[in-house]
Amino acid sequence: MKKFYAFAAAALCALAANAQALYITGAGDFTNGTWNPAGADQFETVDGNFQIKINNLTQFKISTVLPAADAEDAWVPFNEAALTCVYGEEPGKAVALEAGNDNIVCPWKGDYTITVAGDLSTITLTTDTKKPEGDTPIYVRGDMNSWTPEEAWQLTKDGNVYKLALGADQKIAAGEAFKIADADWNSINVGGDGETIMLDTETEVFNGGNPANITLEAEFTGTIYLTLDYEGAAYIYFATTDENLPEWVASSGVEFVEASDAPAQYFTLQGVRVANPENGLYIVVKNGKSYKAVIK
Repeated sequence: MKKFYAFAAAALCALAANAQALYITGAGDFTNGTWNPAGADQFETVDGNFQIKINNLTQFKISTVLPAADAEDAWVPFNEAALTCVYGEEPGKAVALEAGNDNIVCPWKGDYTITVAGDLSTITLTTDTKKPEGDTPIYVRGDMNSWTPEEAWQLTKDGNVYKLALGADQKIAAGEAFKIADADWNSINVGGDGETIMLDTETEVFNGGNPANITLEAEFTGTIYLTLDYEGAAYIYFATTDENLPEWVASSGVEFVEASDAPAQYFTLQGVRVANPENGLYIVVKNGKSYKAVIK
């Protein structure tokens, strides 16, 4: 372990010694679009440090290498010289950098000034964008809904437990890839370790960075439970019954909702029930949940 840290420190020192410039790309208002390593924006040098301001920023990567525009895979050289950290939820503090290509996630979406020490040892994010109030909405996002944050796939929160009871027309197929994340893939981006998850089994998951997609061992139509703060770890549970629920679910008071085959009810935005909806935006009520949906 000591040899590993010595090697990592030596690699970081080498990067600092050879760094003539520093580059950034990610999800925000970048000059040449999002996640474009060959067109990454360049930091300015200010008082011996590297500095840049990016608006509407959620997460990003930094590197001392700008790949050639015609590179076959521009991410390879960019990632090989990348630096990373887990920044946390408190802007304005200096956080140690290390060699690595995990995404750096902002405390929340906003306009950030990013300052990296001239020796590449630390990074500081400052912003005038206020922290959003309330809990960040999170969704199941995956192959089943084209990875979009849809209201029908939004989890509700009760205490420290998030929950989603799938409706009669909702299911997650065996092997279907998905994650649980906010609309901007920012403060919440929950995935697994690459292993298939069993139903009715408490499984540790990982939030932030770029965790692997989640896949299930069998088709699922029950209730999803997620906690991001239980004994210092994050866990998920795909319940098909209300038996043997984990302690963090049972103690929260959240009730299991059994999947129902009851048909959905449709209403106009003015609250008028419609028997056969077509070609418009409706409020859908099913299994005690309501959400808006476009019917074509």
